[in-house]
Amino acid sequence: MFTRKRKRSRGDIWLNQKGIVHVYALFSGSLISLGLGLCLSHLKPQISPPPYEEASVIESDLNRAIRQIDNAIYDAVYQGERAEKGVFFTEVEPESKQGYDWNLTELLINVPDRHAALRLEKRINAQLKPLSPEIICKTGEVKGREIVCRVSTLGLNTHRVRLIYDKHEETPYEGLPRIALIIDDLGYDRDMAISFLQLDLPLTFSVLPIAPHTETIVQEANMRGRELMLHLPMEPKNYPSSNPGPGALLTNMDEAEIRRTLEAHLSRVEGSRGVNHHMGSYFTERKDKMGIVLRELKKRNLFYIDSRTTKETVALEMAKKMGLPSARRHVFLDNDLSPKRIRFQMERLLGMARRSGAAVGIAHPHKETLQVLKEYQHRLEKNVMVIPASELVSSHGDRKWVKVK
Repeated sequence: MFTRKRKRSRGDIWLNQKGIVHVYALFSGSLISLGLGLCLSHLKPQISPPPYEEASVIESDLNRAIRQIDNAIYDAVYQGERAEKGVFFTEVEPESKQGYDWNLTELLINVPDRHAALRLEKRINAQLKPLSPEIICKTGEVKGREIVCRVSTLGLNTHRVRLIYDKHEETPYEGLPRIALIIDDLGYDRDMAISFLQLDLPLTFSVLPIAPHTETIVQEANMRGRELMLHLPMEPKNYPSSNPGPGALLTNMDEAEIRRTLEAHLSRVEGSRGVNHHMGSYFTERKDKMGIVLRELKKRNLFYIDSRTTKETVALEMAKKMGLPSARRHVFLDNDLSPKRIRFQMERLLGMARRSGAAVGIAHPHKETLQVLKEYQHRLEKNVMVIPASELVSSHGDRKWVKVK
């Protein structure tokens, strides 16, 4: 037996053709949409944050050599079995000579005895020797007290390492050292900002007022109870070649315009407890312009952190004279994104805090910085007090100081 094939009607044929036409239309439409999407994505401008500005970011033969020396000292000092509480950094001393600007670094390291000092001095020299014939380490001894290693390059003194074996360096305060860690330049990378917000550390988050994700990051930080600051763009030297981004305070603005701009920015970064500046190497040297900003902050009971993008800044001195809660940046953690360099800068920050009782570090939203902070989290929780910047500016100076013997 066999079945007779059903003869297709005109309607069947029409329906089949209609389906083919419909599928073809959908397929064509998808191709057109995909093509438009690729075209638009190609044409869409890539938004990136404005660069940050510090003297040490400027690339030069001297700065390259200083990074090499820092790394060598880090390997010699921090890779052994040495109690970290015995390593101190003094305040950074800015130097200018032969057209170079740099910071003289001084370390004070307590060691048990002279033999330990000689062993460490030998390790430092062994790390420095292969670098360059222009990097010179001269060693001298203060009889019965310390061995001093003076490091220079290009004829300029860059580092001084004091190995103290008799009269040990002591902390001139009681209690754990305090540090504030500020994450700058937030607003352009939402996911990276969230990653920093998820760290179990009381970081302070400084957000640019006009950026693609400013509103989202501010909301997220407020929801998590994290401290916020306004990262206020200010005019740098060589403006407009160096561009601080949208909404910057410029020196050609009058008082009314500066006040309006500041008020608008504070409204965008809702809940800000204080302000630090982005770029600003020219603006922060102008007493007349900084006076306007600082008076407005005082009216609003906000604090100020001087990011110190120029050694000629007048911001901190003026803020203190006005009675405005304020502090200065001591260390930039991540001008150089190599993990070893960031670790050395972390040790510098901790060593400065051990020396004076408190220090401020500024970092940026980079994955390398995030990873190093994760590595240091346990040590930070154990050996220092990480506090929001608002607590540091309100409490620094109220510590109970004891006389150094």
